[in-house]
Amino acid sequence: MMLMTLLVVGFSACERAKTTEQSAGPPPAGVVERTVQETIDGIKGPMDKARGIEGTLGQAAERTAEQASQAGP
Repeated sequence: MMLMTLLVVGFSACERAKTTEQSAGPPPAGVVERTVQETIDGIKGPMDKARGIEGTLGQAAERTAEQASQAGP
């Protein structure tokens, strides 16, 4: 009898949790758009930094090649 009571209480608690989650609904569109934009900005920042470093490394390689050509035969 006690086991049956625990099962009934357990199942009813699970059912209440489901209805609470379902009643929350989707987040407002503004929140979703802002989150997406923050994610995009978080990806673009490191990519832009990498592009800047790529240019710097290219210039350094050119200077090294010039110095090597001047020093060598």
